Amino acid sequence: CRMSAAPPPPIGPDGLRLTGAPLETARRVLVIAPGALTRLDTFAPLTHPLPSGTALVELAFPGLDGRPLDRPVRVRATARHLAERLNQSAAARIDLVGLSAGAAICFELRGRLTCPDVTLSVIAAPAPAPAVLTASALMSRDLLRLRRAHRGAPWKVVWFEMFQILLFGRTEAPPILPTDSTGRPAGPSLTPTPKLLAYHGLGAAFWRPSRRAMKARTPLRFFHGRRDTVSPARALERFVARLPGADITWYDERGHLPHVLNPDLFRAIRQFWSSARR
Repeated sequence: CRMSAAPPPPIGPDGLRLTGAPLETARRVLVIAPGALTRLDTFAPLTHPLPSGTALVELAFPGLDGRPLDRPVRVRATARHLAERLNQSAAARIDLVGLSAGAAICFELRGRLTCPDVTLSVIAAPAPAPAVLTASALMSRDLLRLRRAHRGAPWKVVWFEMFQILLFGRTEAPPILPTDSTGRPAGPSLTPTPKLLAYHGLGAAFWRPSRRAMKARTPLRFFHGRRDTVSPARALERFVARLPGADITWYDERGHLPHVLNPDLFRAIRQFWSSARR
């Protein structure tokens, strides 16, 4: 008979899930930091299969993947805690992958690591405040408009419309969403409560990169949608221009979730790892 795969270990009190090789002895570490409303299985194309001898460190956001919704996301505090754990390892290589708010955490983290070989891949990175804060105000206006347009409709219906803005940006004629084997269109993996939205969004909205993070010299690549309504392309370009050696892979006709309809994005991250190998 076939044995079923062992369930993943539980999320620790600090929000971390550790799998793969023991962190203390692993020669390579892969760090995954998701964004708001994003579950860890989103990154399965990068974490399965895990290369032999690699420790996988995954950060669950409050309210997801078994972690209680007990506190707002804190960018710098989370980065400090992660650095303390990672700097105790024997890793010769650390690859950081962050999405949205998780990208801000990884950006802060890169300036605190003692490992000599670090790469950072950021998907839909937040531009520093006040860009994301301003964009959040505009998205609140989007939500009010959608509520008026779908007066009396369940919140799930309104959020589905908001999800399309996150996918494609503000466009009068969004592309037709692809369907799965049952004929259902791609949609959000969860419908957030106001508390979940606030706890996940506030950390990145007020984030300003530290001087230490800006001075770090690690291979850095951004993967970004040109129609991103959370982190506008122009604001991100101004930010990247301040980072020597950083470059951007753009996804046309995509918004804040370029990975959802572009699975090649994860392949591009793997290629970036190879090209940055020392």
